[in-house]
Amino acid sequence: MPMLKNPATKYRPFAPVALRDRTARRRDHEASRVVQRRPARRQQALIEPMDIPRKLRMFRALVEIGFKEIEVGFPSASQVEFDFLRKLIDEDLIPGDVTIRC
Repeated sequence: MPMLKNPATKYRPFAPVALRDRTARRRDHEASRVVQRRPARRQQALIEPMDIPRKLRMFRALVEIGFKEIEVGFPSASQVEFDFLRKLIDEDLIPGDVTIRC
């Protein structure tokens, strides 16, 4: 199946839902507005960061279901992130057909 030039055209937007009591933090009219473009990519962190065994289970699950490009963390962010990436490399845990991103 060929790739679409503009994948955003694949789906029709949902009709807005008008709720009388709907409010937003900034302005009431913003609560019902329709998003016209994708949000900017922002880094997000978990409230409770994963430890190495949990990150490894997640990595293996992503590999098992077929992901070929996996963001594994940011090694300079913390010792756990660095140690996890070292573990993947030192123990040769990254399949040949999988690309990791940091």
